[in-house]
Amino acid sequence: MRRPARWLLRLIGPVILAYFLLTTDLNKIIINLRSLRWAPFLLSLGLYPVFVAVKAWRWNLLMRDLDMPPPSLGHSMILYMIGMFVGGATPGQSGDFIKAWYLRERGQPMAPALFSILLDRLFDFLVMALLSLLGLIAFLHLFPPPLQVPIEAFTIGFTVGIVVAIPALMARRPREWLLRHGLRLAPGRLRAALERWHDQVATLDLRPGLMGGLLLASVCAATSTMVRLWLLFRALNVAIPFLALVSSMALISNLQSLPISFSGVGVRDAVLIPVLRSFGYGADQALALSALVLLINIENILLGFLVSLRHPLGREAPAGARSAGANP
Repeated sequence: MRRPARWLLRLIGPVILAYFLLTTDLNKIIINLRSLRWAPFLLSLGLYPVFVAVKAWRWNLLMRDLDMPPPSLGHSMILYMIGMFVGGATPGQSGDFIKAWYLRERGQPMAPALFSILLDRLFDFLVMALLSLLGLIAFLHLFPPPLQVPIEAFTIGFTVGIVVAIPALMARRPREWLLRHGLRLAPGRLRAALERWHDQVATLDLRPGLMGGLLLASVCAATSTMVRLWLLFRALNVAIPFLALVSSMALISNLQSLPISFSGVGVRDAVLIPVLRSFGYGADQALALSALVLLINIENILLGFLVSLRHPLGREAPAGARSAGANP
């Protein structure tokens, strides 16, 4: 798909949001935001370091198993914040992979660095994909009939794809099978790179201890995310069952991965409005809540941007951050 077409596709979400704003009383949205309870809202913003720390811990687990001496937890948090900033500012959060270039400055090989980031993102998708199946069961009937089949197909297909991809990439035998068949189809220059990458990620295997740690970290990361979102609901006095909150926000998280929006704009609203309506809340309350969720995304981008100014790419890492034995 050509670049102009990709950007036009991403305008679908903003167009959906524009429709909701045109068909909703803006004064009611403003009234909802003015009635914001500041304590839960500020606490949601304040949990940002916990959210980043858990994700950085999981990333360190992956790096260690790829035979890459991980940075300290604090330095990994810095790189994670920068990755969220660049990822939030690029289509499909592709900029998150900038962390691999920071690791290369520390003397780490590029292939396992990129592979660690890919697996880290897949584990994020895994928990949300499984939770979104609950949302599919509970809320699919709330969407317009023409959208029900595409949403169902995407959610189930996405979940199956993630569940298959993680063991296929982490377990040594399936990974070697994929690489072996990929080498047959690859042109000469790419074949040499794939062979080199194969050697660099060969230490990774699907062991129970590693998988348990990664799943635990992923559940903790998802829990911190849901607690922050629950606090936003409380900040606007929107009370729905916690299971409904978790499953609907997980469904939003997966749908946001479609290349039809920026930071979930429009997509998030299209889910929140029918879900909250089923519990007696209006579109104005759903749109006000969506605005608060957007502020959380802006916080991720803004703080990562400020950190990136202090740690620009291209500046040599300090000696302490380069110590091979640095552990979280």
